[in-house]
Amino acid sequence: MMKKKFTNVLIADGSGKSPFYGELLTCGNSIAEVGTAISCKEKHTVIDGAGLCLAPGWIDTHGHSDVSLLAAPDAFGKVSQGITTEICGNCGLSAFPVNGNNREHLQELYHHYHQNLNWGNFTDYQTKLPEHTLRLVSLCGHNTLRAAVAGYQTRKLSSGQLDQMCRLLDEELAGGAAGLSSGLLYTPGCFSDREEITRLLEVVAKHNKIYALHLRSEGNQLLESLEETSTAVISAGLKRLMISHFKTAGPANFHKLDAALNWFENTRKKGIHVWCDRYPWCESQTQLSIIVPESFGVWDDSTLKELLQNANHRNMLTEHLRRSGRNWANVRLVWTQETAFQKFAGKNLEEIASLCQTAPEELAVHLLQKDAAGCTAAFRGMSPENLRRILQQEFCCCGTDESARPQNYTIGRSHPRGFGAMPRFFRLLRELGFSTGEAVRRMSGLPSEIFQLHDRGKLESGRLADLILFDPEQYDSTADFSHPHTAAQGVSGVWIGGEKVL
Repeated sequence: MMKKKFTNVLIADGSGKSPFYGELLTCGNSIAEVGTAISCKEKHTVIDGAGLCLAPGWIDTHGHSDVSLLAAPDAFGKVSQGITTEICGNCGLSAFPVNGNNREHLQELYHHYHQNLNWGNFTDYQTKLPEHTLRLVSLCGHNTLRAAVAGYQTRKLSSGQLDQMCRLLDEELAGGAAGLSSGLLYTPGCFSDREEITRLLEVVAKHNKIYALHLRSEGNQLLESLEETSTAVISAGLKRLMISHFKTAGPANFHKLDAALNWFENTRKKGIHVWCDRYPWCESQTQLSIIVPESFGVWDDSTLKELLQNANHRNMLTEHLRRSGRNWANVRLVWTQETAFQKFAGKNLEEIASLCQTAPEELAVHLLQKDAAGCTAAFRGMSPENLRRILQQEFCCCGTDESARPQNYTIGRSHPRGFGAMPRFFRLLRELGFSTGEAVRRMSGLPSEIFQLHDRGKLESGRLADLILFDPEQYDSTADFSHPHTAAQGVSGVWIGGEKVL
């Protein structure tokens, strides 16, 4: 096998220890040796690191590249910032299991990737993933799982349907899925009750895998949602829990951070390993359709788009939104398949409405009528101070909450976190007084422990040769909402399985 020796590098091994100057030898796709001076008599390639930092490739603990990686295997947005592994299938949305009950809906949701979802379970899906690119570790999504059993409109499952869902989850976890994710804000997960969640978590506990949760509420009902979670987790006997993109959403809820952090401490005292991920921005991003109020009575994007072809329903929703009192300056258009509006990407809906000489509510309804499933928006509503406090927690990792995309916009436009989450997370940790070694651990060694990825995340003999060579002083994000697809600065090279991919 081809060997490579990295020399003249500052080695940050992912353990949290202080970096040291040394060498690293790879053999094929694995690390063969790490030390201060390595002797290799066999033929090998020498890579002079010029004094830069060599670290394990970053592990993105919260991504959504399940289908985008099929459309753009180079995964430039992720790889260019040093990510070599992504945990996908988050927020209850995974690319499996797919059957006649959910295939049409998922095909519509992912239509802008131009991929045929012609697989069924986790094992089938794995055969479709490209080789020699970003590694995906897939969670099974509760929403996809539930819809495979009962579609998107069923609110209360029968006992038979619940049994069937548990059996299906058991099969997916046995087949290799890394755990269960849920997005209790979205359809059809929002219909689930405590009994349903507890039954599913019993299956996850049996496999000793992890539950990654997008809470039912991250704002007004944040503390209640956390308590709902711990009750179900304890009842199920689950020991591994990840809170997705942990935040206190909305100024009225900023003060709840102390109580929420106390919840983490109390939960750990009950014997549960609990962590969180967070992207280092104060603007979230999701489907624009979350602005549709519950009182409108529509729960999935496909039905919403169909309904809005009717003028009466458009008028009704416009009036609903007008009465909501929403500040449209805090809602930023990220991307839409409605080509006439793509030139406005990065602007807020108040600005766009003014340019188009219409009301923001009418603009929002038009975008949903044309592209309910694909139109994404960023919502400003988080505290910068709370962000910094969350990042300081030793159980917090970095997640992009984004899909892997190419440098162009052929499959959509990213939140800047899709190209800059890791460098911005690194910089903020350094500003908060954390060492380079600890920052590297949070982005590699800790995620590998959380998701039980014992073959990566640290620079040790026998682990995968997934590496990033970077300058800690120059490593930073250059992405913003106006130009989100710009590569991080300070990255000299990225290797996946010993092969250079950047």
